[in-house]
Amino acid sequence: MLRILFFAICCYYLTACTPKIQLETPAEGITINMNVIVDHKIEVSMDEKSRAVIKTVDKTENTEKGSKRKK
Repeated sequence: MLRILFFAICCYYLTACTPKIQLETPAEGITINMNVIVDHKIEVSMDEKSRAVIKTVDKTENTEKGSKRKK
């Protein structure tokens, strides 16, 4: 009888001490204000040999475009 009473008391204490976990969502949604201004300054620098090559390529492209237009 004592064992049954001890077992019942242990079960009562174990069930009384269970933690309660709740997840609640906020009443309002999450608001993110993104007022962002992006400004870039890009600088390109080339050496003299690269500039000379680009100038010759530009000249050949311009002459090819001009010859195609004449046809």
